[in-house]
Amino acid sequence: MKIGFIGCGKMGGAILRGIKDKLFHKSDIFVYELNGAIVESLKSDGIEVVSSTNELCEKSDIILIAIKPQDFSSMLLSLKGNVSNKLIITIAAGVKISSIESVLGKVKIARAMPNTAASIGEASSVLCFNSLVTDKDKEICEKIFNAIGKVVIIDESLMDDVISIGGSFTAFEYYFYKGFLESSLKRGVPFDVAKKLLVQSIIGSAKMIEADDRGIDELIKDVCSKGGTTLAGLSEFENANLLKIIDDCAVACANRSKELGK
Repeated sequence: MKIGFIGCGKMGGAILRGIKDKLFHKSDIFVYELNGAIVESLKSDGIEVVSSTNELCEKSDIILIAIKPQDFSSMLLSLKGNVSNKLIITIAAGVKISSIESVLGKVKIARAMPNTAASIGEASSVLCFNSLVTDKDKEICEKIFNAIGKVVIIDESLMDDVISIGGSFTAFEYYFYKGFLESSLKRGVPFDVAKKLLVQSIIGSAKMIEADDRGIDELIKDVCSKGGTTLAGLSEFENANLLKIIDDCAVACANRSKELGK
């Protein structure tokens, strides 16, 4: 089984590093990439860089498309007629399977949405498929995205609505981190102390959510004591209607994903 990458930037590169030598030998990986610096880096690592999408299709059984949605349409046209027996994997936000089929015809298509934690092997990814994708193909797709983190299989109808808790969520978490970090620094907490405490608190909270089946309200209650510091802080969230702000954020993500798919 051989895999070809169209685009090998941050996300494509993270996926390539995740699968190289684990699922695919480097001799079975091919890349079509226009960025000169990335090309040189790939070549120095022993990855073959091809000169066209036609050549990529000839050499690959799986085509993983890792380019921006804005460049997607023109690239698809270059694949037309060359991928009838290939498995197509796309990570372009908002680009629906039906849109790809309208150009390429009835071919095997998997649509994925990983996030940037793929760069450290901790991505949260979702996958969906069209009806032509076989069980064996699905197994390969799951292995690819499990190599960079954890993957969940969903129906494509949910893809726009999970982007805020999958693809985009890391940025929102960073923003929350930033707020508490800057507040701590402003009040005299040294940077290294604030960073260490915040990072471990994020890790510990995530592991508690994963391990404890009682529900998030119970976990919140465990941290709170009557008249204590946590309740004082949470009351500010409630006064600002933070849950409404978060819902607005998630809806905006979903709506933008739908716009990109038109």
